[in-house]
Amino acid sequence: MRQDQYCENRYNSPHKDDRPNSLESAVIRYDSLLANQPDLYEIWTYRGYALENLGHYREAIANFDQAIKINPDYALAWHGQAIALVSLSCYEEALIRLNKTIKLTPKNTQAWYNRGNALVFLHRYEEALTSFNRVIEITPEDYKAWYHRSKVLANLGYQYAALASLDKTLAINSQCYYALNYRGTVLKKLGRYEDAIASFDESLEIKPNHPDAWYNKARCYALLGNLETALNYLYQALKLNPTLYRAIAKIDSDFNALHHNPRFCSLINPVQSVHDNHTVSLTTSGIQISV
Repeated sequence: MRQDQYCENRYNSPHKDDRPNSLESAVIRYDSLLANQPDLYEIWTYRGYALENLGHYREAIANFDQAIKINPDYALAWHGQAIALVSLSCYEEALIRLNKTIKLTPKNTQAWYNRGNALVFLHRYEEALTSFNRVIEITPEDYKAWYHRSKVLANLGYQYAALASLDKTLAINSQCYYALNYRGTVLKKLGRYEDAIASFDESLEIKPNHPDAWYNKARCYALLGNLETALNYLYQALKLNPTLYRAIAKIDSDFNALHHNPRFCSLINPVQSVHDNHTVSLTTSGIQISV
C-alpha cells in the first residue's frame, strides 16, 4: 500500500514558530537551561520536539528517552518519541510508545489518530479502525478521522461503509478535495463510473492541479470505452507528476484497451515514439535509430 499523502502526525507542538532558525535558537536556549538543571524533563521533551521538527529523529528519540528516565509518566515525551519512530518507519516500536501515551492519557485524540495511522502502515486494519472510531467518539466532527476511517474500511473490503464514512467527512468539510477524490475511487470500485467522474470533477474544482483526480478520471473513461477522453485526462495527470503516473499507468489494468494505442504508448514511454514500425530512442551518446 502506498503511504497516504494525507496522513499526518498529530501532536501539540510546544513551538509556535516551526521555522528552522527559530527551532535552532530554541535548542540553544534549552541547552542553556539543561546545563544548569539537567533534570528538567519538560525541557528535554521540548528539545526533542524541536529536533524532530528539524528532521533529527534519532537525536530527538534520545532526548525523549532522557525525559522518560526522569519522569516515566510524561505522556508528551512518549508521544514525541512515537512520532519520531514513525518518521523512521519504525512502526512496531512507535506503536508501543503510542499505547503507553494512551494508557497515560486515554482521551488523547492525537495519540489515537497516530496509533491508527501506524497500524495502517502495518496493515492491521481492524485495529486501525478501532483507533479512528475512538477519535470519532471523542471528537465527532474530526473530518480527517472520518476520512482515514473510510480508507481502512475500503481496505477491509467494506466499500459501502467506506462511502458512508466519506459522506460524513464531506458533510463536515465539503471542501476536502482528497476526500472527494477518494470517494470517486470507492465509487469506481463499485462500478459506478459516472458517479465517480462527478466526484473527481468536484475534487478538481477545489484543487485543479491534483494529479490523482485527473488520473482517476482517465481510468474511468477508459473503462467506459471513451478512450480519447481517457488519454486527454491521462495527459493532464502526467503533466503534473510524470514519473509517478507513468509508472502506475504502465501496469494499470484499467488501461488494457489502450496498450496498443500509439498515443498511449508515447505518453507512458516519452523517450520512445513508435511510428511506422521504426523506433527512435535517445541515448547518452546521441540518437540511435533501430528498425
